[in-house]
Amino acid sequence: MSLGLGGRGSWRRPGILVLAVVAVLPVLVLFPGCGSEEGTGGRLRVAADIVPLAMICREVGGDRVEVETLVPPGFSPHTYELTAGQVSFLAGADLLVINGLGLIPWEEDLCSKVGNPDLVVVEVSEAVPAEELIAAGVEGLEDRGEDDDGHGHGIYDPHLWLDPVLALHIVDAVEEGLVEVDPRYAGYFRERASELRAEMISLHEEVKRRTAAFTHREFISLHSSWAYFAHRYGLRQAGVIEELPGKEPSAGEIAALVDLARSRGIRAIFAEEQFNPRVAEAVAEESGGEVRVWLLDPLGDLEDPRRGDYCSLIRYNLGIMEEALR
Repeated sequence: MSLGLGGRGSWRRPGILVLAVVAVLPVLVLFPGCGSEEGTGGRLRVAADIVPLAMICREVGGDRVEVETLVPPGFSPHTYELTAGQVSFLAGADLLVINGLGLIPWEEDLCSKVGNPDLVVVEVSEAVPAEELIAAGVEGLEDRGEDDDGHGHGIYDPHLWLDPVLALHIVDAVEEGLVEVDPRYAGYFRERASELRAEMISLHEEVKRRTAAFTHREFISLHSSWAYFAHRYGLRQAGVIEELPGKEPSAGEIAALVDLARSRGIRAIFAEEQFNPRVAEAVAEESGGEVRVWLLDPLGDLEDPRRGDYCSLIRYNLGIMEEALR
């Protein structure tokens, strides 16, 4: 199916949307021609908003892609601001892969600012079935944001990639985006995507087996990052300390979390490496000696072999959860 500039169209796999973008605001940087192979060894120039999506782009694209991560390791996607160099990369890029669902506030206006009329944009959340989405702020996960007729409503939790089953849809979306940009290598991209899906299915079975052995199944999170993972594997994100990143809870909200931890026998608070754990540590201290703060990493680091590819990232966090919840 051919897509017109600025239009939306459905692709081979239901639910996957690939967008072509037209710049409508003043151009910040202008490169001579999108997709130029000069200096890239003939590889496609691909940008991904967060590290886990960059991982999947690398794994599906192989040696046919050069991947730029817009939000680097150690930074929060909620607060990071692009550098001039990253905007320059986007101005000459072939493909932009974004998570969507409001994860990054500036993404909505990003494409109109880079002056790249040929940029193809894949929003991976569009590939995930609506019935699989969890409403933002739902802590116990019984409510998945549906009306009585089963239709979703409200704003959804954007942390889709932390569920290996939902991440299969992300692989589909990246695969289709790469094939659209360079159909000459469709067979190569599809083979690599198939191999990655097989690895992720095996990973899901491993996580399911290991989480089944957890003695404690409830936890409190600094942020609502682990709702999809918890739902998939029978865990419960019972409370969230900061509803929005950087928005510290009131004294009353902290007291309520302390009461929750004590009454439910919760022993683990999961903070994140991208944020200061001070408030989480305060809640743990007030809750008593049984409660401990553990640092998870939902984003990973391409240069760290412990969490440098998608499956390694999930196993890295799973190992910490095992220690905290067994």
